[in-house]
Amino acid sequence: MARKISAPSLFQLGYYWEAKIFLTSVKLDLYTPLAKGPKTAKNLAGLIEADTDALTRLLDALVSIGLLRREGDAYANIPELAEFLAKTSRFYMGELMLLQDAEWDHWGKLEDIIKTGKPTVQDNIFMNTPELGATVSKVLHRMAKRVAPALAEKIDLSDYKTLIDVGGGGGAFTIAFCQRYPHIKASLFDLPQTLKVAQENIAQAQLNHRIELIEGNFNTGPLPGTYDVVFASDILHYQTEAENAALVKRLYDATEPGGFIIIKDMFIDDDENEPGWNAVFSIHMMVYSEKGRCFQGKKIRDWMTQAGFDNIVEIEKNTILAGTKGV
Repeated sequence: MARKISAPSLFQLGYYWEAKIFLTSVKLDLYTPLAKGPKTAKNLAGLIEADTDALTRLLDALVSIGLLRREGDAYANIPELAEFLAKTSRFYMGELMLLQDAEWDHWGKLEDIIKTGKPTVQDNIFMNTPELGATVSKVLHRMAKRVAPALAEKIDLSDYKTLIDVGGGGGAFTIAFCQRYPHIKASLFDLPQTLKVAQENIAQAQLNHRIELIEGNFNTGPLPGTYDVVFASDILHYQTEAENAALVKRLYDATEPGGFIIIKDMFIDDDENEPGWNAVFSIHMMVYSEKGRCFQGKKIRDWMTQAGFDNIVEIEKNTILAGTKGV
């Protein structure tokens, strides 16, 4: 369902205020020192080297937004939010927020992009700034770790022996599949700078003997061999329709007869009257990448059918499609 906008919230929606206040709080790293317990504005100002009066106003605004609590003169984290905002948490996601702050100027060009239909950047973050791309990959890995085990439980791979994770990033899904199915041997295929992140995660999971890292670009030729299971996660929204149709054909060619494909991405709902939040994410892709966008699920199903896959089913709404390759 689309969000309901009232007249008062219309004005709030039109302001950048809350977004910049939040991003500034992440940039100043207010949530990490508060993870040790409530602190006064004066104490916190000393820790982050800020002006006490200005910081107090920022903290009160964060309380108003709902990102912090105030207890007398002290300010405190909200635990369920601090899990993502304190650097001491294993699920820290602050780097993604810092990426949004870095995109501030790009979003200011949205009007020009809409008028001209032309991107204001080339390629995307992973191509343009490999170091930042590697940092984002680490965050995406932490996010994936929260959902990958559940997906591995949901999809039965008991009858399959080999798997390739195409564009596998930090390796969260490859690791989860291998942990759930000890008989599976896996390959993770991605760009060299991303494989460095994956290598650390795979070593930590003690799965080096079962997961092979293969360097390459999935758009520049056939994939390295054929596999019982082909898994592709969150790569379609970086590419054009033509590139994706060609990629899905390569995925088909890399699937063994009788094998299984799983495509995970951010699909716009097939109901054009209720496109879902991924329609907003598609604008994000238009702002900070040269050709990224989200596609309707029915478009991805068309690519899969044209490539030759059968028995296409939706595992999770607007997120995961799966299919088989005939024997």
